[in-house]
Amino acid sequence: MIYIAAILIVTGVTLFVAAPLTGESFWRRGASRSTEAERLEHERELAMQGLRDLEFDHEMGKLSDADYAVLKAPLEERALAAMDALGRLRVASRPSSSAATPAAAGAGVVRPLRGAAPRNVRFCPHCGGAVGPAHKFCAICGAPLAALRRVGGEAG
Repeated sequence: MIYIAAILIVTGVTLFVAAPLTGESFWRRGASRSTEAERLEHERELAMQGLRDLEFDHEMGKLSDADYAVLKAPLEERALAAMDALGRLRVASRPSSSAATPAAAGAGVVRPLRGAAPRNVRFCPHCGGAVGPAHKFCAICGAPLAALRRVGGEAG
């Protein structure tokens, strides 16, 4: 009886030690999608933070308009690619139903309207956070709001 228990323990330890050598283990297979989602979310956050920093540097006069445009394009592309991949991963991970279409996947997302800037900004157009009428910058993402009010005042 003791020999059987010893053999089972040795076999279990051997399998546990050899598991990383075989590649993806049994326990990691289910977590691979969540790991991919975490990686994509991290990639999106890095790109968005880069865009915020770039916007801040441009507003502070540290970057010229030409440098800003050159640096902004790849960061936007990187953020959009990560968001697109996240959306596809979320749609693919849902059980198949009529609601699991790409159009339904973005149904709950509020997107700012292009072209029209409101005179009394209540929500940040960059992150959607609530801002007061006297705020000059968004408290969540730091986006400048005074420029939007100026544009809205000239347009209307």
